[in-house]
Amino acid sequence: MASRPTIAARLRTLPARVRHALERLANPPRRLRFTREGKIFVGVTIGVGFAAVNTGNNLLYLVLGLLLSLVILSGVLSEIALRGLEFRRKLPRRAYAGSSALIEIEVHNRKRYAPSYSIEVEDRIDGRRTDKRCYFLKVSAGARQTAAYRRVAPVRGVERYLALRVATRFPFGLFEKWREITMLEEQLVYPSPLRSYGGAPPALTAGDLITREERGHGEVDGVREVGEGDPVRDIHWPKSAALDRVIARERRREGARAVRIEVANGPAEGASKELAAEFTKRVEEDIRRAAYVALEALREGAVVHLVAEAVRGEIPRMITAKPSSHSADRVLSFLALLPPDPVLPEEAIDLTVRRPA
Repeated sequence: MASRPTIAARLRTLPARVRHALERLANPPRRLRFTREGKIFVGVTIGVGFAAVNTGNNLLYLVLGLLLSLVILSGVLSEIALRGLEFRRKLPRRAYAGSSALIEIEVHNRKRYAPSYSIEVEDRIDGRRTDKRCYFLKVSAGARQTAAYRRVAPVRGVERYLALRVATRFPFGLFEKWREITMLEEQLVYPSPLRSYGGAPPALTAGDLITREERGHGEVDGVREVGEGDPVRDIHWPKSAALDRVIARERRREGARAVRIEVANGPAEGASKELAAEFTKRVEEDIRRAAYVALEALREGAVVHLVAEAVRGEIPRMITAKPSSHSADRVLSFLALLPPDPVLPEEAIDLTVRRPA
């Protein structure tokens, strides 16, 4: 038989329990706010309560009881709607700055009998504002449902998804009750390729332009996963059926050669605030042009040498990408993480959303 903890052991754990209780008070598992209709309803209820106490009218007491029962019923039903729900977020394989991407939210109602009504889900991103939400009118007991919303990432780089805000106004719309479910994920946002007109862009070394040729010609040099821009006639159907994914024939390109792309993103030392902003804007345009040139070169079958003046962390200063199914992601990931950090628009900043400690 297990012995009960002694008084000394309880006293040793008392500070930790008090700290845990204070944390729950500061960040309760459920939060509640009045809607506009709820404020009116509560005001009417308080007025009826004062009138019932002052007059002693039994009819007013009856009306007051009915109003208070609606408040209690609203709290119980909204709590049932929020309980027993599991969520899963599905991020897109590729996301480009300034382009719309589809994000899916899946909800699973694990309750055996009770359905959940009027569930609203909002993503919480570290320091970023999100205006789009997913809405589930009814999630039956034991059922799964999926909804999606479109998000436009403002700048390139890493976006950190922190949690899901799950809210409901069920059943009467008097109060909004919500809770936050921690779901930490990261999405690397690629720079949006920018086509350069009027000759070779400054990021491309002179004399390294490749010769174009029509895709789908040349001898077969192997197989790979299908990529963007591959013609349908290059798909290897027997191999695709055997591997359960789309496989394309890799054709040898004649006349293609290596391309060296340089990104001038060295730090602007001693520059004023205005000049620093201009420098950041110019670097962003160079990175976008470099992305376009690199993807075009890979599409033509050339080997790409991508060089940056400044890098952060353990990122190499130069990468070499050969034409393959994953070379575009390697190039875009390298460019997405280059310094300096792009300027985030003011309308996209939300200082209330921060990474949990």
